[in-house]
Amino acid sequence: MRKDCVARELTREMIVGAFMVMIFLGMGYFTIILSRETWFSRKQHMDVMFKNVMGLREGNNVVVRGMPVGKIDSLVLEGPWVRLRLVLDDGLEMKKDYEIRIVATSILGGRYLEIREGSESLPTLPLTSRFVGHEPYDLMADAAAVINKARTELVEGGAIDNFKRVLEQISAVIARVEAGEGSLGKLLSKDATLYNDVAGTVEALRDVVEGLQRGEGTLGRLMSEDDQLYNDLAAIVASLKEVTAKIERGEGSLGKLISDDGVYVEVEEMMKDVRATLDDYRETAPIVTFTSIFFGAF
Repeated sequence: MRKDCVARELTREMIVGAFMVMIFLGMGYFTIILSRETWFSRKQHMDVMFKNVMGLREGNNVVVRGMPVGKIDSLVLEGPWVRLRLVLDDGLEMKKDYEIRIVATSILGGRYLEIREGSESLPTLPLTSRFVGHEPYDLMADAAAVINKARTELVEGGAIDNFKRVLEQISAVIARVEAGEGSLGKLLSKDATLYNDVAGTVEALRDVVEGLQRGEGTLGRLMSEDDQLYNDLAAIVASLKEVTAKIERGEGSLGKLISDDGVYVEVEEMMKDVRATLDDYRETAPIVTFTSIFFGAF
């Protein structure tokens, strides 16, 4: 009986122990998966020098073409430089025109290291080379500089004073409108004189429009449905066109004056004769006057 109890106790302990071992194995497995560490693959190391790492930390990702390929193993100050020790899952083919930058994941924090290997046509650099990264772009520092500049312009540049002055002018205009001054003030005032004048003008315009619609007046007749005035105007225009055509063809006296050069020549000769006659008259006028006076004396 006692041996059976001991056997059951030993079996129970072995089951519990096996269960605990399975739990530890599962935890280890999931730890490796979640940490994305490949313990059994060959690691590659690479050093990058920066003047400023902008808050980059150990364990931050190393990204190539948008894909994580490793992590930052350590950061060490070396004179004016900061040396980053990278641990890569796979080897990179770094070209002479490579680019290494620190990228911010958000304005609240978070960084990763971005590597661009460069052009395929250029020679490959060994990973043991001394790589230098670009100066990081600090978005928060630039935003602070812009805010400070804007504040300086507002305070020292007089923008706030100008804004206050504009508000005072607007207040003055509103006060004048409330007092009934100006056209807008009169429109908004309790005095209905301007409103009545506008209403009267609108009524007069309505009467004019209705008269035009009824065909009253010259303009109304032009706009009416009766085509008599339109036909008369069309006939006049047709007659004018016919007269113009005759003149262009040289018909009639006016047409001959415009088209026939002979008439112009005859008129010019006649004007010469008239001018000659007047000249002769001027020359003989003194003699005729003297003769008349002389014979009148006897």
